[in-house]
Amino acid sequence: MNTYDTMLERAVVLPSLKSEDIFGVIAEMTDALVAAGELSEERRDEAKQAIVRREMSASTVMTDEIALPHGRTDVVDQLICAIGIHRDGFAAEAPDGRPTRVVILLLVPPSAGAGYTAFLATVCRTLMNDEKRTAIIDAGSREGVLAVLRG
Repeated sequence: MNTYDTMLERAVVLPSLKSEDIFGVIAEMTDALVAAGELSEERRDEAKQAIVRREMSASTVMTDEIALPHGRTDVVDQLICAIGIHRDGFAAEAPDGRPTRVVILLLVPPSAGAGYTAFLATVCRTLMNDEKRTAIIDAGSREGVLAVLRG
């Protein structure tokens, strides 16, 4: 199994995000990582702050209804991923003015090289395809989201 498949297998998927801004989404997704046992409760705030710091330095909201919030932190010793879907979308000042519907959140350990960028690039290629992105948004379940991403 390659890194991409391994990351998808371990990913925490939230098929119905509720928060209405990027910082609320980051908190919601970080909480989901704790609930899934991927992140310790004690390190939740530190992990969230790493992502928020990165988001404040340069927004990770992209065109095509996508956001890729991530943070490098020693809170984790391996790459951790959460995938969130907001069916209605939320306003996030995207360059194309569209609401954000798909969020890929990553926690990256300091020891990680550039390998996580290959994962992001592969996910982005899939998400920039309108048909596949729509299928992910409409999937409604972890299995459905991952099936499209595995494509």
